[in-house]
Amino acid sequence: MAPYLGRDELVQRQIDPGALKPAYDYIVVGGGQSGLVIANRREELPSNGLVQRDLRSTARAREQNKYGLICWVRKTNAYAYKATVYAAAVIGGGSTINGMFFERGSAEDYDNWEKLGNAGWGILGASALFQEADANITWDASVYGTDGPIQATYPPWVWPGTKIQFKALNEVGVPTQFEAAGGKSYNAYWVPSNVDPSGRRSYARNEYFDPAQSRPNLSLLVNYRVNEVLFSSTKHAHSVRIQARGTANGAPTITVSANTEIVLCAGWLHTPHILQRSGVGPKALLTAAGIPVISDLPGVGSNLQDHAPIFIQFAYTTDVFPNPSSLQTNATFAAWAEQQWTQLREGPLSLTTGNSVGAIPLTTMNPTGYQAIISKALAQTPATYLPKAYTAEQLAGFIEQRKLLTASYGSSTNGIFEVPFEGSASAALCLEKPMSRGTVTLNTTDRYAEPSIDFNTNINPVDVDLTISAARFYRTWMAAPSMQQLGPTELSPGTNVTTDAQLSTWVSSGMGSSTAHSCCTAAMMPQNLGGVVSPDLLVHGVTGLSVGDIFGHPADPCNAHMRDGLCDCREGGGFDQGKSGPRGILNYQYE
Repeated sequence: MAPYLGRDELVQRQIDPGALKPAYDYIVVGGGQSGLVIANRREELPSNGLVQRDLRSTARAREQNKYGLICWVRKTNAYAYKATVYAAAVIGGGSTINGMFFERGSAEDYDNWEKLGNAGWGILGASALFQEADANITWDASVYGTDGPIQATYPPWVWPGTKIQFKALNEVGVPTQFEAAGGKSYNAYWVPSNVDPSGRRSYARNEYFDPAQSRPNLSLLVNYRVNEVLFSSTKHAHSVRIQARGTANGAPTITVSANTEIVLCAGWLHTPHILQRSGVGPKALLTAAGIPVISDLPGVGSNLQDHAPIFIQFAYTTDVFPNPSSLQTNATFAAWAEQQWTQLREGPLSLTTGNSVGAIPLTTMNPTGYQAIISKALAQTPATYLPKAYTAEQLAGFIEQRKLLTASYGSSTNGIFEVPFEGSASAALCLEKPMSRGTVTLNTTDRYAEPSIDFNTNINPVDVDLTISAARFYRTWMAAPSMQQLGPTELSPGTNVTTDAQLSTWVSSGMGSSTAHSCCTAAMMPQNLGGVVSPDLLVHGVTGLSVGDIFGHPADPCNAHMRDGLCDCREGGGFDQGKSGPRGILNYQYE
């Protein structure tokens, strides 16, 4: 187990800008999950630089929600309404503040990556790289590793209502998986947390960066932004120009060189922004901003996706005790729960975001209508629902994505909607495989301002059809025989909302743009399909520059949703997951 270092110790390892060397072998831009993994794995090289934006940390798993303000909050013009956008500006990135929901995608999701022209990124390749970590929780030890740094455990608590919900799902055609992590992340299953056996968050900072404290060849610089990557006349990336965060345009900058390679790990929001500022991106956008074009890559900043959520609300009139609301409504139980956590690291407070989920195939949600949704998607003229700036290559890439997405819609072994549950009556319905696509673009009048973000949520009507299917299925689940002992009563959208037209209005007015799972803005695809990086993660059209992002998974704020399948480039922390230490479920008792 890696030692857990406090803030003071971490601060001591930062370097002052004046201590920067003029050149490093590798420069890693971003100290999030991917950046820390990559920096850690370069330890054998003589000199490495790590440039990061901010410095915060959290230790205990149950403190997950106390650090929300360390995110940068952005406002954006989303489709039809405003949304708030979060980007973790912290050592460890999203893994420092996420809900520690440590799941993987289905086998088909990884195979879809490979089918988009990325040899080696299918389930066979991913399985070889996965090395991580279940009242009747089951798991298969063979799909987890024992030597990697990230630990995964199952909290020693299950709300009694969760078991009832599992049984009800079985009654409506959703079986429980024995083990989901081995490529079977669909139907209903238990999910571990990236928490070590002592109840401590196991994440990129304490498992990858903290052990590097004694390495003289790794430097950490925080509170600086990368203005741009600089290229030679042969389009080789050789330096980054950085500036103190919070200073005005025109303030002093520092240039740091990379002898071997520059690796961008600045996430879905800032990796495309840095690329565009550096002259790598859509030619028309760069020209409008007065930026010389180094590589015309229209896909930089396009293909934005997220798991758009909508909350469906029920109440239990005859709920079992204890239940999640007991922590707020029963002072005796709340005190017992606090004692269990403080003294034993057990009980309800050992739960993070939860440990159970349904990833429901469309064929299960809508067995009589799924084919009509597929046909509708395939009959569309793609350009009608895509950003206007899409080029012929990007259209071709989307068509290839659509083929794979619609195949997933017709599959019984691929979840289209994710429904986390842990005994509560209400839930978020999260669209895992949207057809809509958004953009991240620099401000052409102020390239150093935060970029413009347009999620285009539900701009493709197929996404609304999928969400209606999910809402109808949730109602079916609540009507299952086992659920009746809890007395489920629908609150929203309401029992008077019954037609597709009424449900469409509910979806359009209530669906969010993001679950902080934004991704895919530097897509790993061939350049002739609008891709940005090759399967070896090198940026098309230049040398000496690669991208190490994926939308944070498995360390997104739900820490491992990689079932998007059509996203960004690489996992970073995700493909280097380590030991498992399943704590299992103890025979808990509340007295």
